[in-house]
Amino acid sequence: MSARGLTLIEVMMALAVLALVATLALPSFAAMGERARLKSVAETLAADLAQARLEAARRGLPLHVEFDSRPDWCWGVATRSGCSCGEPQPCQLKTEHAADHAGIELVDARNAHLEPAGFALQGGGAEFRAPHDERLRVVLAALGPAHICAPRAPVTGYPAC
Repeated sequence: MSARGLTLIEVMMALAVLALVATLALPSFAAMGERARLKSVAETLAADLAQARLEAARRGLPLHVEFDSRPDWCWGVATRSGCSCGEPQPCQLKTEHAADHAGIELVDARNAHLEPAGFALQGGGAEFRAPHDERLRVVLAALGPAHICAPRAPVTGYPAC
């Protein structure tokens, strides 16, 4: 009668190989998560700029997208210029904070002034960096939607700037 099953040595070898593969794959999973957060923040800003343009036209009033570039950065869509996104205020329509995008740094930012006629009197945008130095830039032109591009090495799904 033959014995079925695995010996302790065979099980230990399989676990060692599995541990080795997991150790090699872990850095790529971390980079994938950082890249997803980078894409998320860029797409959120592009959507907020588009929504602010539409909302300015709907209300018949200018709107402002303004940034605070401190390490705990934020941006806000507001009914008046100078409405800080750092603390809740009645002039804010929407805010977004660094805490919601862990590990993503705001490298550069330009405030936007959106007119009710549908154009950006002052185009705006920002550049974000992930910990592995991947970057995405969001640019709002005077007319048309905001676009996202990669200023350095390509980020999958986005053209070079």
